[in-house]
Amino acid sequence: MRLFSITQVPLRRRTLARIFKPNQYYLLYGSLAPEVFCPEKIRVGTVGDGGKWVCNPWKVPRDSVMFSLGLNNYIGFEEEWQKMTNNSNVLYGFDAAEQNPDTKNTYSNIRGTSRQATIAVASDPSKHKYTIEDLARTSNISDIEILKIDIEGAELTCLIPFLTKYQVCQIYLELHGGAPEHVALLNRIAHLGYRLFSYEINGYSMSACEYSFIHDKCIDKYGGMPIANYLDFKV
Repeated sequence: MRLFSITQVPLRRRTLARIFKPNQYYLLYGSLAPEVFCPEKIRVGTVGDGGKWVCNPWKVPRDSVMFSLGLNNYIGFEEEWQKMTNNSNVLYGFDAAEQNPDTKNTYSNIRGTSRQATIAVASDPSKHKYTIEDLARTSNISDIEILKIDIEGAELTCLIPFLTKYQVCQIYLELHGGAPEHVALLNRIAHLGYRLFSYEINGYSMSACEYSFIHDKCIDKYGGMPIANYLDFKV
């Protein structure tokens, strides 16, 4: 499988590099394939919107940190994750809106702390706006194992500055935008050492897709197997 996949890399790269129109999703999604095979890949959360494809959550280190950006009063993913892993992670959740009391209480019971924060390119505490790296810093967090993101487009400008300063093991990202915006962000993520192991197109809109990545340095830890890298093509 690996050798065959490597032969397809040049065509995948050429196809992605010639995506210039917002509606060229047929080229985008037709070019995608896992760069890492995860034998223990499962969908955590729900059968609908909110679920994420993850790589072997049973291997997550005890007491490691999960950052969830964009809760929207729905924490089904975190609840199921913690149930599966015997509450292994310490959770930090952020959302532009204050979460309701029931959400806060449930989140607290699964080792979670929630906070009102709009993800932005520059921090302005008076308006509850923060960069991702400032949220980590003000939470006294230096190591993040899992990064879960659904911030309705802010990922296009806010994710890369964070990833240049922090290395995480797995990223579960809902990406919004035209096909060229998807390609540009996927490419930049890949150049930082993250490899795609799953993707799921949003059933309501072609402009949104769930992507799951694992860092090169974490593949062995989670039992993954490298296949072929193609998203890190030269622009």
